[in-house]
Amino acid sequence: MISSDSASTSANDPGEPLEMSPEQFGVVFQLAKELPNVSDRVIESQGCTRADACNLLGILRQARGEIGETAVGVRFRLPSGNSEEQDFASAAIEIVATAEDMAKWRRMLEVVCASLGPTELFLRSGYREEEAREALSFLS
Repeated sequence: MISSDSASTSANDPGEPLEMSPEQFGVVFQLAKELPNVSDRVIESQGCTRADACNLLGILRQARGEIGETAVGVRFRLPSGNSEEQDFASAAIEIVATAEDMAKWRRMLEVVCASLGPTELFLRSGYREEEAREALSFLS
């Protein structure tokens, strides 16, 4: 289990874990790899800091390192209120983060798409803007 430093819920269904396929996670990871190329001013315009961007990239790098042949996806979930960890039957990599962190992450990744533009986004990540935005929709 991977946890963000700050530790709420999906805007769509509070409390429900958000799961994405390894392919969708790959898109998100490729976008996050471009965060070091986005200026501090642009990141700060989204209510985030360079430390937030570095934290996100570190968390995603750790998750990517754990994805193996048996992983069926990546699950983003909120920290539970009880001391027991939730037990899920699937082989998903789990990232625990607050709703606030997930909202920050989405804003930062959306600004990557916006600052690169469609052509540069494709050249750097290998994904089209529509694919990127579809993958980011899972973080809302």
